[in-house]
Amino acid sequence: MNMFDLLKMLDEAKVEFVLVGGLAVALRGYQRVTMDVDVVLAMDAGNLQRFFSAAKASGLRPAIPVEIESLANPELIEQWYREKGMLAFSLRGVQTMATVIDILVKPVVPFADLRRAATMVEVGPISIPVASIDHLIEMKTGTGRSKDMIDIEELQKIRAVK
Repeated sequence: MNMFDLLKMLDEAKVEFVLVGGLAVALRGYQRVTMDVDVVLAMDAGNLQRFFSAAKASGLRPAIPVEIESLANPELIEQWYREKGMLAFSLRGVQTMATVIDILVKPVVPFADLRRAATMVEVGPISIPVASIDHLIEMKTGTGRSKDMIDIEELQKIRAVK
């Protein structure tokens, strides 16, 4: 699966999500390379069930040896975050070069706030919710990663022009 296929899968399954991370930065106007699709999901039972069904039907599997439904267990997610520093629950297809989809498990900005400020962006024939520039900056602040510092700088330039 490529990035577009992953976004189309979420859209067709009516999964409530907001695109964040490098692809969101690129769709906001700073062209950069990214190898994964980062999203924040609405974590209610119905949305998670739609996500699980679509992911399984698309052949996506967790990158770690657990069941995909583990994502619905907040105590387990908290344990992984606390003990292993897990920030994202990663899924990938069976192909060697398949794009990874990362579900942020402890987003700095809650889903409801992300969704409220997100903008719908056309990606081919589908329209997807992309995090606001302000939220992208907030989510990338303090990570200590050089690529995030560059993203912040470029997003600030884009914001200043708008």
